[in-house]
Amino acid sequence: MSGIVRLLGRAIRWGLLVAGALSTLGFLWLLAGLPLLIDAPLNVAAAPAQADAIICIGGGTTSHDLPTDEGWQRIYTSVQLLADHYAPVVVFTGRGNEKVSEAEIYADAARWLGMPADAARLDPLPAGTADHPATLLKSLAGTITRDSRLLLVTSNVHSRRVLMTFRKKGFTHVRVVSDYTARARSPLDTRKAVSTLPAFQSDSKQYGDPMFTLIQRSSVLLRALREWTAIGVYWWKGQV
Repeated sequence: MSGIVRLLGRAIRWGLLVAGALSTLGFLWLLAGLPLLIDAPLNVAAAPAQADAIICIGGGTTSHDLPTDEGWQRIYTSVQLLADHYAPVVVFTGRGNEKVSEAEIYADAARWLGMPADAARLDPLPAGTADHPATLLKSLAGTITRDSRLLLVTSNVHSRRVLMTFRKKGFTHVRVVSDYTARARSPLDTRKAVSTLPAFQSDSKQYGDPMFTLIQRSSVLLRALREWTAIGVYWWKGQV
């Protein structure tokens, strides 16, 4: 019995040593800015092409009914694509868990960036990534079909799951775009290009300190792990 206890204790000690070594290696890897390796295959975003509609996939809202940081990037990209005439309309999708749908919140934010109100279409029905293909057909019946040319706007780490989901549902002309800026200053952009305050001076503040790097890269790592898990669950359910 004592021999089993000693073996168990030795196994626990070795397990703790290995776990500590791996944790230290992971910490240093993140801090050094080395490639994460697991996030790159998730990014299947491509350059935009002419389409029938731009689909801004909802990326969540805050407790104040505002888009998340990731959501703002999707909205901005969608408005920039519209400004360069890649499609005549932007469809904002998302149900959300607030009193107002993500679709409406995102459309309002896009109008703040200068998007014409008549360019917006709304799909407030999808609760998750797997729902978007079916709810688009329902909310925009007669306008969007499985043969429509669509630019799907989402984040790069989310792009593979979105593309797989739409293709699984029979959409044949879809392309994912995760980042785009209009070729010239967007005519839809109503924000100031240059400060009008005489006292303003730009600074050279950088956010490259070790802790900021660690936080940013840890976030990317966790999001990538979540995406691979989600893809696995979707595959098991037959959704991709």
